[in-house]
Amino acid sequence: MELAQVAEQEAHTLSARLTSSHAALRMIGRYGGGLVPFGYRKSPHPSGAGWCLTPDPDTVAIVREIVDDVRSGLSLVAVAGRLNDADVPVPRDRHALLQGRPMGGRRHGRDFDKFRWTSGTLSKVLRSPSLKGHRIHKGQTVHDAAGTPVLIGPPLLTEEEFDSLQELLKARSNGSHPRSRTTALLTAVACCSGCGGRMYFAARKGCSYGDYVCRATARAEKCLAPAAMRSDWLETYTVTRYRELTATGSPVSRQVLLDSGARVTVSKGHRGGNSARLAGPDTSRLSFTLTEKGARSDS
Repeated sequence: MELAQVAEQEAHTLSARLTSSHAALRMIGRYGGGLVPFGYRKSPHPSGAGWCLTPDPDTVAIVREIVDDVRSGLSLVAVAGRLNDADVPVPRDRHALLQGRPMGGRRHGRDFDKFRWTSGTLSKVLRSPSLKGHRIHKGQTVHDAAGTPVLIGPPLLTEEEFDSLQELLKARSNGSHPRSRTTALLTAVACCSGCGGRMYFAARKGCSYGDYVCRATARAEKCLAPAAMRSDWLETYTVTRYRELTATGSPVSRQVLLDSGARVTVSKGHRGGNSARLAGPDTSRLSFTLTEKGARSDS
């Protein structure tokens, strides 16, 4: 028991030292590790000790192009599409390349050779005070004892350019609805067979049900066969298949489906047809899988 207490105390002491060390590095503008802000790269500190951040010649021009595109009226989705078409690495992949590591990784249960730009990724880059050369911690500018922003290097945008950009982004976001936590049963469960991406619930005006739809375009991706299906049909099918495979009559919630590794894949439907299409889902377009304790069961 005493050895365990000593080990725990040593762990707390080490954690406190590391936290204090990183805080000290932030206050003097030295790079202490973590994701390098887009537009910068790690360089030797002028003092000869440690590292700092300096503008990255390969991405500074890209930052300026992004800002110019936004000012010209292009949407963030359109700008993200251009960056993806030009094979420009996202900040996470750029950081990996600078460290000599492979790009990509695992996200939302899928493996990627590289990640793609989205409007969300762009928004984070454009709203970060690091564009002004500020040292950032948890998304906020680090200030010294006198209240002056701590700098990491030469700014990529002037104060005036950055403030003007923020006003533009704010004006575009005015009128948008605040994001709320989804209550849709199949979020992170339903996916599109055309691109492998998640499907999201979209309400139908005046209807008690909605649709689960492929949102590849919102991720600045191209899906060659975007799928969609009525929400009540897809939810009923999923719950029925889950109960058949698990032999349970208990209520089925989204968390239950997620914990059991449930996944329903929807393929694109066909236009036209007759009244029979209103009777229910075309199950030939659906595939349900369930993963529990490493074992995978396919319907």
